[in-house]
Amino acid sequence: MNWFTRIVTKVYAQVFASLAIMLIASSAFAQDYGTLTVKGELLCDKKDKSIMSSVTIYRYYHQSQSVELMEQVMVPRDGKFKFRLEFDKDYIIDVASNTGVHKRINLNTEVMKGYKFDDQNFEFAVDLMEGDKVSPEEVAWIYFDPSKNDFSHSNQMPVAFQDR
Repeated sequence: MNWFTRIVTKVYAQVFASLAIMLIASSAFAQDYGTLTVKGELLCDKKDKSIMSSVTIYRYYHQSQSVELMEQVMVPRDGKFKFRLEFDKDYIIDVASNTGVHKRINLNTEVMKGYKFDDQNFEFAVDLMEGDKVSPEEVAWIYFDPSKNDFSHSNQMPVAFQDR
């Protein structure tokens, strides 16, 4: 092996070792931001066996004002449902019943900088006994409230989302 081949081989070995170290280091520093577990309960006449309800989760994209179906479930008789959602995204939770009541919840999982990303829980209830039977009713906004350092809900659009 001549001196040129030895130098090229040594350089390639050093570059390969550097790349391997960088890949291992980058995977070690990759951060898992956790999820927001949304637990809900549908309030309805649970004794009436003819009532059926469903919950549909859509991902909402502000820029294109489009939605993507994420998941749809038929809700069991106890009225409870649960979804795991990613942080820093917008979702629409659509709740419908065969009684004709249809409600919509806007959920924004964007959190403030410096917030400790862990698996978080948020629970809420949706009343399907009364409501708009003609068009979906936006009944709530779920969003991160910096003053509480936690998720909260409101029946009115939060000021931070009015310009979107």
